[in-house]
Amino acid sequence: MSSKSASRPNHLDLRRCFGSFPTGVAVITYDAPDGPRGVTVNSFVSVSLDPALVLVSIASSARARSGLQDARFAVNVLGAHQHDVAMHFAGRPSESLRVPWHRDTDVPRLRECAAWLQCAPWRSIEAGDHILFIGEVVAYGHDAVDPLIFHAGTFRTEKPASRHSWLPSPVDRLDRGRDLELWSDAGSSNHVVPA
Repeated sequence: MSSKSASRPNHLDLRRCFGSFPTGVAVITYDAPDGPRGVTVNSFVSVSLDPALVLVSIASSARARSGLQDARFAVNVLGAHQHDVAMHFAGRPSESLRVPWHRDTDVPRLRECAAWLQCAPWRSIEAGDHILFIGEVVAYGHDAVDPLIFHAGTFRTEKPASRHSWLPSPVDRLDRGRDLELWSDAGSSNHVVPA
């Protein structure tokens, strides 16, 4: 085990230390003058149930910083099958990827996600080399989809073993003749947060 002083940390070592904590992966989407935009993050957390608040941390140098300032946004929690979507919004786009935009919403968001939260801007706070965007959740939904995980600098899809690990996932149970886009919103739990 490596031990370092935190007074003047080596940024690469500190980043590796932070990366020891496995997180989910989300794409934060928002409207821009030239159309919908997004940025891949692993720094998303719930803050409060009453009021319903979430926090997203964005690097001050990121292009998304100006797009998110005082803007409505959506947090799209990616499923294990969405590695290509994560890479696309992390700045490594694939020309073959057709971004699965959900078109019938107030804020651009993605289809086929494990969960989504539509947010109104609540507050932003400068914190070192990042901006913390806190959003008030106005609507949300989720499906029974395994999450995409980020750990030690790589994406992962395995999940901890459970007593139900022998059960096939909803994606495995799909009728292969059925369009995944139609499935992704069928039976999902959608909620509006009362004002």
